[in-house]
Amino acid sequence: MKKNRFGRTEYQISQLTFGGGWVGGILINSNEKIMFDALNLANKNGINWIDTAEAYSNGVSEKNIGKILPQMKENKFYISTKAKLDLETKESIFSQLDRKIDYSLQRLNKDYVELYQLHNKILSKTDKESFSPKEILKKGGVLESLEKLKSEGRIKYIGITALGDIDAINTVILSNHFDTAQVYYNLLNPSSSFSHKKEWNDHDFTNLINNCKSRDMGIMNIRIFAAGYLATNFRHGREIPITYGINENELNRRVNKIQSLLNDLEGTNSQKALRYGLSNKNLSTIIIGLETISHLEEALKANQMGPLDTNTLDKISNLKRKNFDQI
Repeated sequence: MKKNRFGRTEYQISQLTFGGGWVGGILINSNEKIMFDALNLANKNGINWIDTAEAYSNGVSEKNIGKILPQMKENKFYISTKAKLDLETKESIFSQLDRKIDYSLQRLNKDYVELYQLHNKILSKTDKESFSPKEILKKGGVLESLEKLKSEGRIKYIGITALGDIDAINTVILSNHFDTAQVYYNLLNPSSSFSHKKEWNDHDFTNLINNCKSRDMGIMNIRIFAAGYLATNFRHGREIPITYGINENELNRRVNKIQSLLNDLEGTNSQKALRYGLSNKNLSTIIIGLETISHLEEALKANQMGPLDTNTLDKISNLKRKNFDQI
């Protein structure tokens, strides 16, 4: 599998990252043999990164990773995890991170992680679950606390989850203090790749990728399957929305438009969605959420198929320009 430079970290990261999240759930809901077989298959096929978080089933994902990886004969995985902070507690930001990273490392069975990321959204004004740029960048804030952990060797690099208000997110990115960002990008909402918003009427992430590139940040693409909407018409109840802008009826209408447009293209719906991500050369890696080993096999095949052709990409671009009102 092709490896890409992961921004200023200088890691060589595989095009696909094994996702340990709740939506796919393979590292949470499966038995130990399935988890071992899935990670082993990924490892053998060149996937060298696993992304997880303490919040994924209250540490179950991390714990399972820490249990399975030592059983593998050859483990080539780097690991990133995330911390979601409580803004209403009296405990300091550093105290929370200090405690959380230690618990994560214990569960992961590691002395350090390659990447530690803020899991909270970033908004213009702080609320009970989200940070403003000021709270992140101020003295004694999130950034300073993460840098202290970095200096102690428990983490190698620091990143953000680039969700929330785009102006606030871009302020944090342009501060040039963070090494990586997790970026929302898929067939339904590719706005993070836009240079200008124009007529776009869904959750707006304009200039996000451009700004990450300008600061040499590694870019991890999240929700390539839009929590499953782009992968299958079956709904499993874990389709957790992390953006706002359009309602579910409009979302389903756009899914149908995309499926109709790509109907004659080779591959399954999930393979088409993944190949769209592979067509964007600015993405360092795409985090894939998996429910079964067959989903991993499907993704590996899509990776072999490679990016979409220029003609197909032009059709998709024309569709999104009019908010999916064509065809």
